[in-house]
Amino acid sequence: HKLDTSSTGTNSKTKELTLSQNPINSSVSISPKLPVKQIENTKTEIQRTIYNMHITGGRSFSELFPTFSHIFSDFAVKHKSKSSGQSTIILSSDNGQKDLTKCIQTQIHRYNMFVETLRNAADFDKEDVSQNKAHHNCRRFFKIKSRRPEVTSIIKNAFSDSLLSSWSADLDGSSQLWNLQWTWGLPKESDFEHLLVFQKVSRFRGTRGLTRKDLLKKNIQRFALVFSAPAAGLDEKSNDSFNIMPLTYALPHEYNSFVSGYSSIQKLCGVKSMNYWIIKPIGMSRGRGISVVSDIDEVSYSQPIVIQRYISDPFLFLGFKFDLRLYVLVTSFAPIEAFIYKEGLARFGSRSYSSRLESLRDNRIHLTNSSIQKEFNGDIDRSHPAYLAGSNGADSKVAISWLWKRLDEIGIDTDSLWEKIIEVCVTALAASGSDIQNQPNSFELFGFDVMFDQQLKCWLIEVNSSPSLTCDSPLDIRVKGGLIRDTIALVNPPTFDRKALEDVCKRRLTQRKTAWNASSIDVLEQDLSEIHVGQIPRKYGEMPGKVGNFQRIAPGSPSFDRLEVLLNLQTSQQSNKMNKRHR
Repeated sequence: HKLDTSSTGTNSKTKELTLSQNPINSSVSISPKLPVKQIENTKTEIQRTIYNMHITGGRSFSELFPTFSHIFSDFAVKHKSKSSGQSTIILSSDNGQKDLTKCIQTQIHRYNMFVETLRNAADFDKEDVSQNKAHHNCRRFFKIKSRRPEVTSIIKNAFSDSLLSSWSADLDGSSQLWNLQWTWGLPKESDFEHLLVFQKVSRFRGTRGLTRKDLLKKNIQRFALVFSAPAAGLDEKSNDSFNIMPLTYALPHEYNSFVSGYSSIQKLCGVKSMNYWIIKPIGMSRGRGISVVSDIDEVSYSQPIVIQRYISDPFLFLGFKFDLRLYVLVTSFAPIEAFIYKEGLARFGSRSYSSRLESLRDNRIHLTNSSIQKEFNGDIDRSHPAYLAGSNGADSKVAISWLWKRLDEIGIDTDSLWEKIIEVCVTALAASGSDIQNQPNSFELFGFDVMFDQQLKCWLIEVNSSPSLTCDSPLDIRVKGGLIRDTIALVNPPTFDRKALEDVCKRRLTQRKTAWNASSIDVLEQDLSEIHVGQIPRKYGEMPGKVGNFQRIAPGSPSFDRLEVLLNLQTSQQSNKMNKRHR
């Protein structure tokens, strides 16, 4: 390595510093004309710089955290620029300084609580306090916040896996210095106060536009309208890619539109046996309140509902109707970063499919939801896919990987089916994600339910927040257990040194009058390096170190790239229209 060490303001010639390949024990050869103290300082600084570049791949902490304030979620959320999508933090105002002071003081207080918790822990060696603190300062802790025993059980089992053996259960949760919190219910806004941006929580706030049936339908319709063929200059084939949900109405306020749509289809079909609709209560899950009707007189509601055109020509396997439960992990909505799990569950009806009108009320045929089919498991015979799948089947479900193999054997292009699934998932996320604010702490698993018709078109049925983690069979344990382990390994909240964080916060708090958040980049780098134990956290767009059985679908997938082109095209067209108006 050769570095210019010429002194500013002097006429001295450029000196060459030659260092060995070892970034720690580098030898430095400098002209003896330089003062000894300057030589030693230069040597130390260069060794530290090269060592940090060596262990971080040449990146710097300040790329992710331009100021010390950027490590606090309060600032990353409140001061995000809507135009650029970048976090712009301004501390010149009194409010900005007070907010930062509060964040720093909170971290100091939390560390004191953390130490006190260690002292009170049963396994804490009272005679070796310093050693125990040093051990736990950098240890990764997880916290489970759920009243559902099946959630607690599967999360704990995941962390007991050898791949996640470096994790420990949070001692009591009062210090709020955990690395990852897995929560079932929707967190309150206060739950995110004063968190560090690299602490991770398993839920996003404000995702109803994706997970509530009526709002999802509106968002997709709006998205399709923006990118309709006349508006965006697309051909009909491209425009059809936004038609991902069956015809859907939200009642009661769209009742007149529903009546018009029902009547038009009735005239087109001529018979009621081809005009089926499925009724779903808004905001309910696990198949509760779902029914299939063919007569408009059967449509009644005492609460808001969604009524959706029933896919009466579903793609069948061995004569049985099925849908697919897929798992999509979102690590960011602004911008979108998402991964789809390559294993999932194909959920079948317990009886072979029939579209006859007299079979319409037989839930064993028409409703594939596992919660509904559970009461009919005794009706499954030897011809059912779940029986034929052996260990890859249970109740009325089979592993998607098993189904793909069987479909490949009969000549179905499953690679094409998979690409259609990804396109549907990406479109739904893009249509609904624009209204979800930046939440740097959050990640979430969503359950996407899709179905193919006989033309092998992929339809999105709904998106579920907090999909069921109940494990009633070895198949559930294998699929959902692997899903949780791979999710934790992918999210991989970074290690941070709690004591170093407290030390830095104390120093910056005492120096705030003379150097308020204006420390040099070198000092900032050193502080962040000590807090992060020299490891720079992953930034948006970088592939995670471990993806397990996940596949990234945004950014970087062909479906997302095509969508991004259209988004850029639409933005460009809007900009051109605005320019013409101003001429």
